[in-house]
Amino acid sequence: MDNTKEFGYFAKTVSQRLGIAKDTLRSWSLKLEADGVKFERNARDQRIYYENDIRALENMKELMDLQQPLNDVSKTIANKIGKSLYNKDESINNTEITPSVSQKENALITQEKQMQNFKKELIQELSNKQSEIMEQFKDDLTKEMSTVMQDRFENAVNEAVKMALLQERKEIKKQIVQEIEDNKLQIASGVEKKEEKGILNRLKRLFG
Repeated sequence: MDNTKEFGYFAKTVSQRLGIAKDTLRSWSLKLEADGVKFERNARDQRIYYENDIRALENMKELMDLQQPLNDVSKTIANKIGKSLYNKDESINNTEITPSVSQKENALITQEKQMQNFKKELIQELSNKQSEIMEQFKDDLTKEMSTVMQDRFENAVNEAVKMALLQERKEIKKQIVQEIEDNKLQIASGVEKKEEKGILNRLKRLFG
């Protein structure tokens, strides 16, 4: 980047002014250089940042804080640098176009903020909807489990009743069989007694 300023700053000072890490500053600088921006370097190949460079990087930070993609931000800043929009002398010489540029930038920032707010609202709405769906799912699952448990309970009761009835039937059948056997014995005993009485009567008639 062409500069007419006498004093420049190294990366450590610039990163402190911007409130970013040196690695972040290096990454942004490399990206800007890939998009055509040329930073001045000293004999040790260290980048020297001038005030107009810092103004460009401050603008870059503002856009990055709005969660804009680095590629898009870098191209935007490189384009502005190419038009010398960060040079104070150029801004003074172009007082007629500066307000319109500022208005466009403010409108862009406002639109970006609105988009961010919209994203947050959408995420919140989706989160609320997800919570509602989960609650409904829990209620449905609880009802379904309750129905299943009730069915199982009814089946268990029915099975118990069946077993009780079966056992009762067995007992009744056993009693009936026993009564039949008892009746058979009583009948057999009665027949024997009648036969004995009949023989005695016949003997009496014969020897009487």
